[in-house]
Amino acid sequence: MKNVTVCLFFAIIVFVGTSCKTTNTAITSSVKTPKNATVNVQEKKDFIFQNGAIGFSNQFSAARLNHVKAVNDATYSLMVLPENNPINPSPWYAFKLWSNKSQTVHLQLVYQHVAHRYNPKSSIDGKKWNRIDEVFLNNDSTVASFNVALTANDTTIIAAQELIDLPSSYVWVDSMAKHPIIQKQVIGNSINNNPIFSLHTKGASGKEIVVVLSRQHPPEVTGYSAMQYFVNKVLDESVLSKKFLERFEMIVIPTVNPDGVDQGHWRHNMAGVDLNRDWELFKQPETKAIRDYMVNTLKKQDAKIYFAIDFHSTWNDVFYTNTDDQRSNAPGFVNAWLKALEQTIPGYKINAKASGNGSNVSKGWFDRELEAEAITYEVGDNTSTAFLKMKATIAAEKMMELLLQTKPLK
Repeated sequence: MKNVTVCLFFAIIVFVGTSCKTTNTAITSSVKTPKNATVNVQEKKDFIFQNGAIGFSNQFSAARLNHVKAVNDATYSLMVLPENNPINPSPWYAFKLWSNKSQTVHLQLVYQHVAHRYNPKSSIDGKKWNRIDEVFLNNDSTVASFNVALTANDTTIIAAQELIDLPSSYVWVDSMAKHPIIQKQVIGNSINNNPIFSLHTKGASGKEIVVVLSRQHPPEVTGYSAMQYFVNKVLDESVLSKKFLERFEMIVIPTVNPDGVDQGHWRHNMAGVDLNRDWELFKQPETKAIRDYMVNTLKKQDAKIYFAIDFHSTWNDVFYTNTDDQRSNAPGFVNAWLKALEQTIPGYKINAKASGNGSNVSKGWFDRELEAEAITYEVGDNTSTAFLKMKATIAAEKMMELLLQTKPLK
């Protein structure tokens, strides 16, 4: 759950109450998407005020900014809308702003019917980010207000999380593909014809496979970062890594929803569908491409998937597991792995929630159809980079150790 304490709220904010309060927002975990849903595509443009003295822009990958209105010379109301409704409360925003003079501007993020979730981060270069903690909310948290100090002629990026846009994700794919045992492959295309990449390690027997997924939901940046640290540990060429990759192959699909990432969506793909609710009927090209690739790979290599891990983000760290299934290719692995994490990380207590494998999310399909141990690895929105890295690194290490103890396929 998130806790945002607010007080001394500005009277000038449109549609805003004045009482101070602490908000608690619950996770909506089962939003149903209407049939034949379509998305509201934001207009890409610059919003210019004061005869060009100050401006805002959403003309870049991962941007989300639907409208800007000047309240006065130093206060601007910014409308941020989802791609379609209903939708989980993950109000993503990202925009650039600039001024021809150094000044402090007061910004109001207006979400209409959804509560504020991500406190803003600011950056000049897109690499070093500063979190803005002094954020003021109205009575129902649908308007978030904060100040930004602008430097003359510099462009400032404001985003809900540190910006990892679609080009950046492809740069990472290319960097991983330089590893001598990794084969990069386009396994399909999104609705907007963006490639869906697979990174597939080669050199092992080809019979035993681990699958890693990420970025089904565009704003879940902390989960994506954890995925990167996890994969890096598996490929770090340590004694453990080399031993593991002599036996197991790893398939990584780092960006399942490239269109959503590129368009700054809150949750869905370009059809307005939550991809992590499409792992049963596979009506969307993104999930269908992954399903077909997995099934064809297993058939071609006469292989089995031992473990599938899908990286996400939510309010707090949690592991969503399947209930025990004795048909598993590695019975008891997930429970042993979670126990090992808890025992290895000082003072860490596992937060795990189990459900049956009949669901239409990825972990259910991998368990139900491919008999793999499978899990949804959720990282908290505000989990520190240091802890995120440590936990993901240890998670990969313990995965390798435990899978190497399983009985090899003949």
